[in-house]
Amino acid sequence: EFLYRTVRAREDGVLTDRAYPIHQRLYPSGGSCYEIEVYVLAHHCQGLRQGLYHYHPLHHQLEAVHTQEKQLTPLLNQAHNATKKQSYPQTLIILSARFQRMNWRYRSMAYAAILKHVGVIYQTMYLVATAMTLAPCAIGAGDSDLFADLIGSPYHVETSVGEFILNSR
Repeated sequence: EFLYRTVRAREDGVLTDRAYPIHQRLYPSGGSCYEIEVYVLAHHCQGLRQGLYHYHPLHHQLEAVHTQEKQLTPLLNQAHNATKKQSYPQTLIILSARFQRMNWRYRSMAYAAILKHVGVIYQTMYLVATAMTLAPCAIGAGDSDLFADLIGSPYHVETSVGEFILNSR
């Protein structure tokens, strides 16, 4: 429900003037590039086995990417440490960027725009989490190299650009 309210795509909003089809989402994106991808690292999430999942915003589905606990533990520990060990994440939402979606249009200012988009998504996530009486916490201390390895992507193609802890109260 949280992902549906924050980062889903609209079926009626297909943009076909790109090298790849883009479905408009609930949040604004410079040039309608929608370069942000969403991954969920479920640690203690009711109804979801522990693992790393990719969220498909158009179909509102999670696809398992990685389920080996040993390799996911460093990402959870970094999130835990980023909160000064106050909260161990039940769910860690990782925002990644597919850089070419922005680079073709924005060149030298692409990364700055990507980080602004992360901020827009964080704001939406905070508002929705608060309305759902969940405990949100945006963090800025992830391991983008490890994340790129886990999803099997070269660092310059796609890697993490933001992390968001979502716990129950």
